Amino acid sequence: MMKNECSCTTLRQLTRKMTNIYDHYLAADELTISQYSLLARIGKYGPIGVIPLAHSMGMDRSTMSRTLKPLISAGWIETVDLPLEMLTDKRSFGVRLSMEGERKWRQSKPNWRKAQDVINTILGDQTHHALMSLVDDANVKFEQNENAIL
Repeated sequence: MMKNECSCTTLRQLTRKMTNIYDHYLAADELTISQYSLLARIGKYGPIGVIPLAHSMGMDRSTMSRTLKPLISAGWIETVDLPLEMLTDKRSFGVRLSMEGERKWRQSKPNWRKAQDVINTILGDQTHHALMSLVDDANVKFEQNENAIL
């Protein structure tokens, strides 16, 4: 029997607990998990348009802008011109990691790994893999039905 019928409340409780663990370990690098995730995503995929980046991370434009702002101010992310086909519209712009951003990302990976290991230990392998599979499946279903919902 489920304690709470509200999917959002239940998932938010879990994500807050996980976020607290990541933020605790990444505090040594002066990063939050949201900031680390952006550095990692941009680091993995190279220059990318801000709107496609926001979409790939499940963020809206304003949330993306608020999250990017301190990383750009810190000099870890740079804005770049990209070909129009890599952007969603003419108002969009591209971002990439600066050399300092690359260094920050590499430097913070061990603390991210510590947080991930703590979460994996708490959940155990079976629960962790089941959770990731369920969340991946749910994300696909929401992406397939995005237009029907909004």
